[in-house]
Amino acid sequence: MLAPFTWAAPDIKVEGGGSALRENVRNFLSIGEEPCDTALWRLRARMRELESQVQSAAQALGYYHLESERELSRDDECWSLTITLHPGEPVHVTEMDFRVKGEGGEDGTFQSILEEPNLEKGDVLHHGHYESLKSRFNVVASANGYFEGQFERARVTVDRDEYSARVELVYNTGPRYQFGEINLKHDVLKESFVRRYLTFEPGEPYDTDPLLALKSRLNAANYFRSVRVTPQLQGLEGERVPVDIELEGRKRHAYSAGVGYATDTGARLLLGYENRYVNRSGHWFNADLQISEVGANVEASYNIPMTRPAHETLRFYSGYQREETDNTDSDVTTLGTSYTRSEEDSDWLQTYSLNFEREYYEVGGEPEQRSDLLIPAFSLSRTRSDGSNYPTSGWSFLGRISGSPSSLGSDTSFVQLYGRIKGIYGIGPGRVLLRMEGGITEVGELGDLPVSQRFFAGGDASVRGYEYKSIGPTDINPQTGDPIVVGGRNLITQSVEYDYRFKSNWAVAAFFDQGNAFDHSDVNMMRSAGIGFRWISPIGPVRVDFARALDGHEGWRLHLSMGPDL
Repeated sequence: MLAPFTWAAPDIKVEGGGSALRENVRNFLSIGEEPCDTALWRLRARMRELESQVQSAAQALGYYHLESERELSRDDECWSLTITLHPGEPVHVTEMDFRVKGEGGEDGTFQSILEEPNLEKGDVLHHGHYESLKSRFNVVASANGYFEGQFERARVTVDRDEYSARVELVYNTGPRYQFGEINLKHDVLKESFVRRYLTFEPGEPYDTDPLLALKSRLNAANYFRSVRVTPQLQGLEGERVPVDIELEGRKRHAYSAGVGYATDTGARLLLGYENRYVNRSGHWFNADLQISEVGANVEASYNIPMTRPAHETLRFYSGYQREETDNTDSDVTTLGTSYTRSEEDSDWLQTYSLNFEREYYEVGGEPEQRSDLLIPAFSLSRTRSDGSNYPTSGWSFLGRISGSPSSLGSDTSFVQLYGRIKGIYGIGPGRVLLRMEGGITEVGELGDLPVSQRFFAGGDASVRGYEYKSIGPTDINPQTGDPIVVGGRNLITQSVEYDYRFKSNWAVAAFFDQGNAFDHSDVNMMRSAGIGFRWISPIGPVRVDFARALDGHEGWRLHLSMGPDL
């Protein structure tokens, strides 16, 4: 039997000094390119280069007094080299002179570099950090329109005897260029509408940030399948930079269909239609239908982008929602309008809405009732995360105040506050997920409040271990004499979960939930605990949870759900 064939490789050892120095020396060596069968005379010739390479590697990290020993040997298979380093005392930065001249020295563009150069007096001289600092000047200059910027002086002076170094960087920015003509190439919308996305004009100082922000806004607009925002740096006109914006429209009509399953809703079918641009002014229309085992929901909306189309939308909508649980039936028809806005420098989303809702509802064996409500509302929301489909840090907030004054024709007067906050924090090898929601309603009689405005707890996104909307104040069904959950004025739920990702697409979780819906200040928190598994799909985790109710007689319950964590 033949012995297995193995490739021999030169053995190069670098000893002495710190790990960073040893690694840098190894990276500088060119002798390592020689194969095992290199003749000894050639290896000795390459060794003559080695001293300068070792010194260059050491000086790059501030070691100007390094001494080294080298031992070359070979056997029948290959050659080997051992280098022993004696680095000595490194050179330290004792003087620094950083200056910016020209227009950029007056407008503060380079101030962040001057305040935090990442190179301080007393530091060991590191030529890599020095080169990185030089690059920062050039990057900032290019991003802010100082295309003629250059160093008048850039040098490091080393006094080997004093173990000291003086670092000098004097940068002359030259003039700052301005935005030139903005050329639009598009095919689906009015030019006057597209220009409402712009936040800069010809004649303003050049800056890459608004260009990147513009591209992001246009990509998010859902009108375009291709967005190119290109400053014509090769075609400068004097001290002006023309900008070309090329937009290619998406298909006007889009259709979607899907199926899913969650324990709260059972199997469900989803259908959608979207007209991405009803007209050349950017109006769009969409309609969605969802049918599940507990009911149906259909909604259609007509959307009008306002003066700042990336940040302001006026929406007109109508919808119908039916939901049937073990305790309640509800049919709601909605007609409403909303105005949504956000600030350009903030991710907070503000929504003002006015809905007319007609609801037919039954609670237990009570006769069907009808409610007509005119509901003004305001909500504030924000989500922040690391952007992945399995975030290890982030939070979300939703707050809403709504009401229905009888003075405007509503059958019932009430005021309601609702809030929900979620947080994700990386701890140890896994992450902690926290969730809390709460609601308060001020109303004369609970019986006058339709089912859709009452609070219930229990279910996949509430207190696991309990059936969907099965927790809350109870009454007696007059027909059967059995207790039924009728909902409450107020709500509080809390959850803490820890999960650990043990494979690229799989995680295991343990959790504790508690909460209840209630009418008065006394609340009996219903608790549960359990374990779960997560499949991390491209659209977010698919959750399989086994939860045990710790109060009552529910026992164990399986929960299936999916969607983003925040």
